[in-house]
Amino acid sequence: MALQVIITAPVHDFLINTLKEKGYEIIYVSAIQYNELADIIANATGLIVTTRLKVDAALLNKATKLKWIARLGSGMELIDTEYAASKGITCVSSPEGNCTTVGEHALGLLLSLMNRIHSAYTEIQRGAWIRDKNRADELTGKKVGIIGLGNTGAAFAKVLSGFDVTVLAHDIYRNNFETNQIQSASLERIQKEADVISLHLPLTTLTHHYANDAFFEALERKPYFISTCRGQVSSTVSVLKALQNQQIRGAGLDVMENEQLANYSPSEKATLDGLMAFSNFIATPHIAGYSQEAYQRMARVVLEKLAII
Repeated sequence: MALQVIITAPVHDFLINTLKEKGYEIIYVSAIQYNELADIIANATGLIVTTRLKVDAALLNKATKLKWIARLGSGMELIDTEYAASKGITCVSSPEGNCTTVGEHALGLLLSLMNRIHSAYTEIQRGAWIRDKNRADELTGKKVGIIGLGNTGAAFAKVLSGFDVTVLAHDIYRNNFETNQIQSASLERIQKEADVISLHLPLTTLTHHYANDAFFEALERKPYFISTCRGQVSSTVSVLKALQNQQIRGAGLDVMENEQLANYSPSEKATLDGLMAFSNFIATPHIAGYSQEAYQRMARVVLEKLAII
């Protein structure tokens, strides 16, 4: 009987074809729900997931033959990795596969804000040709605070290397990363000196609502604020307050606390509407790590880590 792999999200054909070539039987249900997965996971050897499904102890207890879980992308907060390890299940992720596109997307959000690109285009759509109000801020010569210098934070620093900027990096898990461009900095120094702050943090109990009211109140230079990590790392209400109180010069978010817009409560909708009323706010639908190139690269990374290729 062939070893069975369940794929729970859209994936590149390279992943499916490679697994088939290696003799795996593929169950590909890209929109499968938790209860449906629980019903069929008993015979699975491998499980491939993204950010949609929670892989908890209850699910793992049903997965009596499971040997590995592959997470396409970065962030393992939805997988009970400790419990999986106790059952001998290997867990791998692929942040190396999409970090480049996250870094590029963060730069795109920032340049759009600083150069008033998206807001000026919206004005032209309305028939308004406004120049003075849309005078840009140059990125050159600025201090950019990167909070979290893992794969995506380092990728953002790399794309910034073509600009004459100083990177102030804060990462409690890394040290000895200083270069001619990157300086190690405390959070307090970033809040005091940075013209731009970009978040690249995993979602943990320590980082939940990391960017809260107190975080924004401590900012001294009214920086641009960018987040491409996890929605719950920032308090959406706090981001709105920061714009209302002019504590930040603009905000670019690729992630939201609740990304199911159709299920928003009245208060959540009011907050999002409040954000979108600001011309110096821009949002994208969690696509920073979703480039065509990353789509295949993430598949290759997890297969390499699992020694399948």
